[in-house]
Amino acid sequence: MPCTSLLLLRWFNSYGFGNDKQVVTENSPVADPSKNPRSARLINAEERVLGGGGACFRLAGLYSLTRGAHNFWLTSGKDVSGRADGIVNQLHYDDAARAVLAGLSAGSSVVNGEVFLISDGHPLTREKICESALKNKHFFGYELPKFLGTNEDPVGKIYDGSASNTALKWDPMYQSFDTFMASGES
Repeated sequence: MPCTSLLLLRWFNSYGFGNDKQVVTENSPVADPSKNPRSARLINAEERVLGGGGACFRLAGLYSLTRGAHNFWLTSGKDVSGRADGIVNQLHYDDAARAVLAGLSAGSSVVNGEVFLISDGHPLTREKICESALKNKHFFGYELPKFLGTNEDPVGKIYDGSASNTALKWDPMYQSFDTFMASGES
């Protein structure tokens, strides 16, 4: 029997608990919706889908050559509000689609009522993301932006979606953002 419903959520970082550089998994707690109105809509939507036997895919920050934080940071001409060493978990758009297809193929006994944390498994700092993008000819002539974050700002969490990868029998085609950018693919 197919999965009854799927919910795709981007930027789990925005509503999940966890301290700086803490590893989070599919089972990590989420914020209390009553104390975090910004995240309440996502958390409540996820609860409804899971309550109905559906599956939730928490997706890391999505990217392609021309879409994603790197593109904005390098091409906008604006300073970046976060720390240079702030951690960002990422996932190529094609890999996000492949993970969802793996979930649909896995069947209801694997996915119904489950949460999956999907990323490439290689978090990078904001600065490293920009440096990696600059390796690609598409970003020739651009420079690293200025990062305005301070040591008082959060660093970010590290996603460990290995249990999701195993359950879905899925691995990302693009092993990391750095690998993708260095490959010259578009």
